[in-house]
Amino acid sequence: MAVSASDFLRKGVGKTPARLYLIHGKEEAQKRAVLQRLREELVVDDLDRAHLDLQEVDLSTLLAEAMSIPAFSPRRVVMARGVQHLKSADVETLVDFLPRLPDTTCLILYTHAEGDDEERRGSVVPAKLLQVAEKLGVVVECKTLNASGFGDWLTTRLQEAGKQMTPDAQERFAFLTAASPAAAEPEIYKLLLYVGERATIGREDVETVVSRTVEAQVFRLVDAMVQRDSSQAMRLLQDVFSSGGRAEAVVPRLLALLARQLRLLWQMRLLMEEGDTASQWFPSDPNLTDLLRRQPFLKRSLSEQASRLSLNDVQRAFERLHQADRELKGIDPGESDPRRVMERLVVDLCMGR
Repeated sequence: MAVSASDFLRKGVGKTPARLYLIHGKEEAQKRAVLQRLREELVVDDLDRAHLDLQEVDLSTLLAEAMSIPAFSPRRVVMARGVQHLKSADVETLVDFLPRLPDTTCLILYTHAEGDDEERRGSVVPAKLLQVAEKLGVVVECKTLNASGFGDWLTTRLQEAGKQMTPDAQERFAFLTAASPAAAEPEIYKLLLYVGERATIGREDVETVVSRTVEAQVFRLVDAMVQRDSSQAMRLLQDVFSSGGRAEAVVPRLLALLARQLRLLWQMRLLMEEGDTASQWFPSDPNLTDLLRRQPFLKRSLSEQASRLSLNDVQRAFERLHQADRELKGIDPGESDPRRVMERLVVDLCMGR
C-alpha cells in the first residue's frame, strides 16, 4: 500500500511490521523522520541490523543481507539508501527477488538527495519497483507539503516534544521557513531549547529564535524596495551577505529569487487588474495560483507589495534585473564585482529606476 509521510508518522508501523518499506520523495526532513520512526519501532539487536549504501555496495550484498537469518531478534532489519541509483538490470533482479523476501526480514529501501539539484528534481524510483513495493509492503511518499500539510506536520512534531504553538506563531514560522520541513527541523530544535519547560511557543519566541531562509530574506528585501525604503533595503541586503557566504556564490541565487518574486508580483498585479481570468496567463513556475493554494498565508503580503507597483514598475524592475545579470556575466560593460552590482541594483529598484 502507499501512504503519505504524515499518515505514516501518525500511525506508525502498527502491530505487524511489513516485510518491505520503500521511502521516497523530495522532502528530506520528512524522510529522516520516517526512518527514525522505523528505527524506534523496529528494535533489534545490533547484530541483526544492516545499513547499506547502494552506491558503495553491489546488489548481491543487499540480497545476501536480506536473506540472512536473524540471530538474536524476531526479525532482521536491512536499510538500504540510494535505491534511485540502481541500474536497470539490478532493478529487474531486485523486483524478481522481493516476493521471496523472508518473513523474518524487514527491508527498508529509501532514496536520498545528494545536493540541491537532485533535491529539486526529486528522487525518482523506477515505476516497476514502486508497483511491486506497493503490492508487497508499504510505500511512504515524502512530498512537498501544502500549508495544511505543513501545519499538521508541525503540530505532530511539536506534540512529540510535548509542545504546542499559537496560531499566529505557526503562520509566522511557516513564512520564515518557507513551509519546508527541511528548513523547519533545525529551527524547531532551537525553539525547544529556547522555551525550555514552557509548553506553548508564541510568535515572539519565533521572531527571536528562528533564522530566516534566503527566500524569507528576499521577501523582506522586496518589501523594503516597493516601499522605496533604500536604507532598510541596504540593511537587509547586508544581512543576506553576512549569512550567505561569499558574494560570488550568493548573488546569482539572490538574483534568481528576486526574479521569482517579481514574477509573483506581476501575476498578483494581473489578478488585481484583470480578475481570475488572468490566471490562464500565468507560467507553470512560479505559478501564483498554485503557490497560494499551498501557502495561503502569503496572499496578504503579496497583495500589499503588488498594490504599490504598476505593471510598468514591474517591467522596469525586470529590465534592471536583466541588466545586472548581463554585467555579472561580462556581456555588458560596467561593474563586475558581484556585491557592488547587487548594491547598485537595490538602490535603483528602490528609486524606481
